[in-house]
Amino acid sequence: MLRFILLCSTSIVLFSSEITLEDLSSKPSGRVKNFMIWQFLRQDITPQEADKAYAMVEGNVYKVKKQYLKKSKNKEILEKKKCRNERDLLSIKDEECFNMALSPYKTLHLDEETRSKVLEKVQNTAKKDQIKIQAESYDEKSYAKYSPNTILSMFISTTSKHRRKNLDLKLSKRFVQRIFSNEASNWRKFAIVKIIVNDDNLVNLQKSILHVNPNTVDAKTNFLLGINQLRHGHNQRAVKHFKVSAKKSKLRIDKDKSYFWAYQATKKKSFLRKMFAHMDINIYSLYAHEVLKVEVDNYFYSTDIAQTSSDMDITDPFVWSDVMDDIKSASKKNIFDLIEKYNHQDMVSVHAVLIQKAYDYKIHGYILPYEEHLKNVDNDTKALVYALMRQESQLVPSALSRSFALGLMQIMPFVTDHLSKDIENPIQTYNDMFKPSYNIRYGLKHLNWLKKTFYHPLFVAYAYNGGIGFFRKHLKAKTFQEGKFEPFLSMELMSNRESREYGKRVLANYVMYKKILGEEVSIVTLLETLTDQKKTDRYRSKG
Repeated sequence: MLRFILLCSTSIVLFSSEITLEDLSSKPSGRVKNFMIWQFLRQDITPQEADKAYAMVEGNVYKVKKQYLKKSKNKEILEKKKCRNERDLLSIKDEECFNMALSPYKTLHLDEETRSKVLEKVQNTAKKDQIKIQAESYDEKSYAKYSPNTILSMFISTTSKHRRKNLDLKLSKRFVQRIFSNEASNWRKFAIVKIIVNDDNLVNLQKSILHVNPNTVDAKTNFLLGINQLRHGHNQRAVKHFKVSAKKSKLRIDKDKSYFWAYQATKKKSFLRKMFAHMDINIYSLYAHEVLKVEVDNYFYSTDIAQTSSDMDITDPFVWSDVMDDIKSASKKNIFDLIEKYNHQDMVSVHAVLIQKAYDYKIHGYILPYEEHLKNVDNDTKALVYALMRQESQLVPSALSRSFALGLMQIMPFVTDHLSKDIENPIQTYNDMFKPSYNIRYGLKHLNWLKKTFYHPLFVAYAYNGGIGFFRKHLKAKTFQEGKFEPFLSMELMSNRESREYGKRVLANYVMYKKILGEEVSIVTLLETLTDQKKTDRYRSKG
């Protein structure tokens, strides 16, 4: 979704009509209603009205809760917030409050006497061990008496500064295989490997995890372990991890990614051919098709759509929520009935989504609706806009994300507010952002701003999703420069998982839309270009 750092304060969009408690009560529970509640809580309301609105929230939505805390005088809620923020653990008398306040970050630097007193108050055995291990000497022998989960938790939950100074240990093969055994949780094993592989200050730990058994960790951990093996010159060991990762991966793109890296390690084209069986379209499979000179043919960009209008308004997010329920619950038996149900010109994006599902996502839609809003846009920008919309919203105008990104191009409300100050005929309410005419206009304005700094579609996608500040930080780490396995390492070792995977998908979409618009581009060349800063961004070329 679209985010960026503002250097000035933003103003709240002025609504032509306010949301009322009656409006909220009349709507079905779910994400769209939560969004309405969030808007209601931003209005000039009483604490009592805030309480009534918050009682209607479905689930634990941080963004709504944060807004609610600004308006509420609910003592219980405010007391819990105070508990979580309390740093003086010994001052807390209430057990429930103490448990909410307790965290490894707060206990890390306690002196021996204070830590002992804190331990007396801790009832949970696992939490006790997490505090005890912090007082141990920084060596393998001291940690031997603890469980693998406790050891991993200690490595994960500390600060990067503390980890680099004290925990970059040379661990024995036996110790490593114990803490990465099946006894330890998969999420902890993945979390520590991710930390180690992404931090070049942890050289001893990077060498230590070269001994992890591929069969005791999951697909994504194996993938990172394979990358670690490559970086330390062990190509054949890396291939073993990539093969296991491919076998264990559930997503087709993750299988293709593993085979792509096995190819990078060996240059055996047999690994590229394995991607064809998955019939996914992603940067790895596009790369394989180009290298092997095989045409991509499992896609469509138009459908035999009826030139009629539906009685459903797809620009209404409540309607899209109902349609999504239809799609999710569709079986193989009734999927074609749904395709017929939504066979209307104004439902073309839904129609395309259903066709892909009907064929088990082995054919892929790259449709081009909303052309009337892109008449004066050059083909390259048009391809990028469609690439973003396809990834952001599946080209559905009323899409709404968990963090309340809006519409086709998933523009965040605070970005919408900022853009509204400098755009002709701005929106009157956030609901206007579910109309293609407004959403595309706002998206283009922001996109044109990003393209002044970033010239490569992948870099634009990173900045569009994670923000310019985030991406500049990644570039400052001397990424996307000449070197072995570049630019691929820089792409895989991006810390922000959402932006990392988002960029890959947008780049694949961009290549396909360029092809459809008659300006075919080479994925191989696009990837090779990433290390040439003159062709990618103004930020680095200016130092």
